[in-house]
Amino acid sequence: MKEGLLIGELSRRVNLPAQTIRYYERLGLLSPPKRTASHYRIYSAAEEERLDFIQKAKRFGLSLDEIKRLIDLRQDGVPPCADLKTMVKQHLAELDQHIQAMLSFRQELVHRYKHIEAALPDSSELPDEAICNGKICGLIEQDHGENASQK
Repeated sequence: MKEGLLIGELSRRVNLPAQTIRYYERLGLLSPPKRTASHYRIYSAAEEERLDFIQKAKRFGLSLDEIKRLIDLRQDGVPPCADLKTMVKQHLAELDQHIQAMLSFRQELVHRYKHIEAALPDSSELPDEAICNGKICGLIEQDHGENASQK
């Protein structure tokens, strides 16, 4: 009788592909599993709990490196919650920057669309060659948008 779960059983229980479990082992997120006499990996309840932790940590937006840091801190006897707070705060700051960049891009795109709409008010008709004059599309090639000089 075996004393744990084979990788396929663990995979089904934690809803992760077996190759992901092996990848996490290579990264050091999981300890190397025990082996059966025929060299099959055998996992304990602790590895199942660790995989559950990893999946929950990913929902915080943490990278695998960050998750490994938290695990390593705990294994060294240090509660990792203060580090988690710092990591999540950093992710929020990065997300806020990304949102601002996307809002700026949206405004730029609205400006460009208004220019296109003015040049092509009826999109059901083929545009006049004079409007689209260019090697491919004059509306792009003659762009004088706010960031047109940044290439």
